[in-house]
Amino acid sequence: MPRYYIHCGRFFDGVHENIDENINMIVDGAKIVNVGKSLEKPRDAVFVDLSQYTVTPGFIDAHAHYEFIGPETFNTFSISDSDEMKTLNMVYNARQALLKGFTTVRVTGTAFRGFGCIDAKRAIDKGYFTGARFIVAPHALGVPGGHWDFSIFYCNTNPMFSEYMEQPFAITSGADMFKHLVRKQIKYGADFIKIMAAGGFASPGDDPGNMQLDQDELCAIINTAKTAEKPVVAHAYTSDSIELLIQLGVDEIEHGTLMSEQTARLIENKQIKYVPTLFSLMPPDDDVDVSTLPPKSDAFIRKLAKYDAQLKESREVVLDLVKCGKTLIGLGSDIVGIYPNHDGWREFKAWIDLGVSPLHTMRAATSVNAMIVGRPDLGMLVPGKTADVVAWHRDLLTDNKAASECSFVMKEGNIFKNV
Repeated sequence: MPRYYIHCGRFFDGVHENIDENINMIVDGAKIVNVGKSLEKPRDAVFVDLSQYTVTPGFIDAHAHYEFIGPETFNTFSISDSDEMKTLNMVYNARQALLKGFTTVRVTGTAFRGFGCIDAKRAIDKGYFTGARFIVAPHALGVPGGHWDFSIFYCNTNPMFSEYMEQPFAITSGADMFKHLVRKQIKYGADFIKIMAAGGFASPGDDPGNMQLDQDELCAIINTAKTAEKPVVAHAYTSDSIELLIQLGVDEIEHGTLMSEQTARLIENKQIKYVPTLFSLMPPDDDVDVSTLPPKSDAFIRKLAKYDAQLKESREVVLDLVKCGKTLIGLGSDIVGIYPNHDGWREFKAWIDLGVSPLHTMRAATSVNAMIVGRPDLGMLVPGKTADVVAWHRDLLTDNKAASECSFVMKEGNIFKNV
């Protein structure tokens, strides 16, 4: 593997919320070995001229679903696509994400019946396929008929078929059975454990305000995971569910878009990791022809109407929490329809559109997300860190769509896209 001497016109190290100019960086193997203004080029190093670009650490998407592709989500990924097709979808999405500057993607539960997502991760790690590295919770643990039980989209009128379609490694009831599923997740390669603790907006038979696992079941999951030193991430929206999960020892909350000010302060005080997935409940971006989109389900429309006022009130609470930065708050796209699933840049745009500063957003997508996903070697362009380096020709500070076009991609010291 060659050694590289990279000249950066504009430079964001992932740590400090500022842009430096004319910074040089030496990459040797998979690591960054030196960074500075006056570094001399080693005689044997390959020169990479990024003088016309903004150089950053590789972006990280902390909440993604990569086993399906685009707007046909609920017509394909849960029913008609085989596990083999879902695995191919993951590899495809991983390649597209990498070329868009997202060198790491955390997959927060999948629709696999088995563990093809772990096979996709391992194949990329071994170099069989080009793609973003995956950090994976193979399944989100939930209850029959709950937010992660995909069989209810089509099969609830046919009990025998519905029973067959339930994910055997994801859906169950009772504390002992959830302990069993946690151990299975870990046995087959889970990096962390994901809980569908409460209802959601897209699923037809539940409500975002309702807890779906009881306290004994939640304790069983959290305690079993902690025994194996695996972090636990929970899908939850309301203050009641979030506060209970924090009380029981959960490590991270996803979404939280119906929380109160009191709950936000609790997240800060307890130093709970948080990924708000702000884009997931926003109107479609202006590059989408809404007339071509499939209609929203009656259940989704009903829930949005029911929680409309609370969503608006809670959004201000969430944005204040994001901007204050008193705990680890990361960027996660949670794209499950309309757009390509690898379009993580849309969450980046959403933060900026909602008033978060571009530099704060960039830090969330790099060093903060590295801590959230448990990879402190990533997300920073400093000596000793993994050489995930990307460059952008559009101005990330003034252009809210700049992150949609990545010009240069290096992952672990290997160049996959060059200027």
